[in-house]
Amino acid sequence: MKKQNWYKLIYQFSIIGILTFMGFRILFDKAYAPDFEAYCPLGGLQALGSYLTMDSLSCSMTSTQIMMGVALFIGIVLFSRLFCGYICPLGTISEWIGKLGDRLKVRVTLKGFADYLLRFLKYALLFITFYFTLKSSELFCKKFDPYYAVASGFNSDVVLLWAAIAIVALVLGSLFLRLFWCRYLCPLGALSSIFKFTWWFTGVMALYVILLLIGLDISYLYPLIIITAGGYILEITRMSRVRPDLVHITRNTVTCIDCGLCSEKCPQGIEVAKMEKVTHTDCTLCGDCLYECPEKDTLQINKRNMKWLPAVVLGALILLGILAGTLFELPTIDQKWGTPEQIENSGAFEM
Repeated sequence: MKKQNWYKLIYQFSIIGILTFMGFRILFDKAYAPDFEAYCPLGGLQALGSYLTMDSLSCSMTSTQIMMGVALFIGIVLFSRLFCGYICPLGTISEWIGKLGDRLKVRVTLKGFADYLLRFLKYALLFITFYFTLKSSELFCKKFDPYYAVASGFNSDVVLLWAAIAIVALVLGSLFLRLFWCRYLCPLGALSSIFKFTWWFTGVMALYVILLLIGLDISYLYPLIIITAGGYILEITRMSRVRPDLVHITRNTVTCIDCGLCSEKCPQGIEVAKMEKVTHTDCTLCGDCLYECPEKDTLQINKRNMKWLPAVVLGALILLGILAGTLFELPTIDQKWGTPEQIENSGAFEM
């Protein structure tokens, strides 16, 4: 009997269970107003971007969401794309539908030129999403995000046609192509890959800030173009040569029997069996390969039996984000009316 990756499954079932409970509660509790994006890191990062460029936040954003975005960044830079492998409901649904595709023997894994070409789509969506968010200070991803569309009941923020196309792409794409949404369409997936190349992202942003500080008036459009275009180029040229994270999967070449089961089990289709250190940009440290390996002490975390470590790190990052979000509050809108004298003598009313 094969061992189950319970660390990952507990996270996945918990998130799906919570969202399902929130959805059903709406039907019976008319006073209940759930916030399905309360801890969305992508929304938090978009809100942070609009705050830095326009001094305003989308009305539904909170400091907790922003700090969850910061926690996502820290997690990817130091560890891996843990959010994608354990928490993201779209990633979970894509993975489960993909397993159905494998049982029906209709799912394939794209490689080579087709794979590289389709990966461009998520970077295009990332650029569009951030461009219009920073321009309007409203989350553009709400217009097409399949998760938000279903969770919100296709409310007024959703463009029905765009969301319908995204949902069809998610379901049918996942059935026939390995993790179609995550690999080729997800803006957060593109952003996560960019964060893996930390030197690129921080270098471009640092240069942009320096140019602003010396007095040059440069639109955010230019660093956005450079970061997204460079991220795509780096992903397709250095896909399997990302620097090892602080926490990464290692393979003992002495005890390995080259059965290839780890590569077959990997949700991302990474050739784990050909690596001594898994340094692929798609790796989410989900740990499935660790449980599939038949040889003791062959696949490990940092050459040690610490299968629990990624799940614990993820839990710590979530708690860190929530705690940090309670320590400060950013104003959604900051507007004043009246003469300077009236404003100076005005008071504050809190309710």
